[in-house]
Amino acid sequence: MGASRESLDRSLTFCIVALNAETNMLEAIPTDIFATNFRLQQQNNLVGEVDTSVFRSVFREKARLELEEGTYELYREGRFSGDFLLERNGNIVARATKPSALQNRFEVELPNRNLVLRKLSAFSRRFGLFEGEKQIGSIYPAGIFTRRANIDLPADWPLATRIFLFWLAFLMWRRRKRAAAS
Repeated sequence: MGASRESLDRSLTFCIVALNAETNMLEAIPTDIFATNFRLQQQNNLVGEVDTSVFRSVFREKARLELEEGTYELYREGRFSGDFLLERNGNIVARATKPSALQNRFEVELPNRNLVLRKLSAFSRRFGLFEGEKQIGSIYPAGIFTRRANIDLPADWPLATRIFLFWLAFLMWRRRKRAAAS
């Protein structure tokens, strides 16, 4: 079941994601300072939403992704350990394993490919996506003092896969922010 226009417009605690036509880059733009939900927009068309508020919990990392083709669940298998999954209709679409709690690195399994999403520097929030030794994409904040993020991943990949990779980076940014606040 696809997301209705009314349900997509109902909350101001969403971020706008827009596609830059010149670079095929998604941009996540928070609508307020505490936003953890996202509106997904591509070429000025609303294509879905990521809702983390329905699963809000300190111990669970979970979200729902509503796209035209249907609903996806993004979640971690266990409370404190386990893989991160993108699921649709009971089928696993993508899987990410975090081999070490001390590293900002994921081993990502997509259909017919294995990738690594990792932080490029200890001093930066930029994540690079690698296939073997070759960097094929990145996810990074648009500036130092902004929560905007650029999602520069292959444009021919399914939107759900690109948003899943962004969600993984977002989780690491949120963990870092929570650790700095404590």
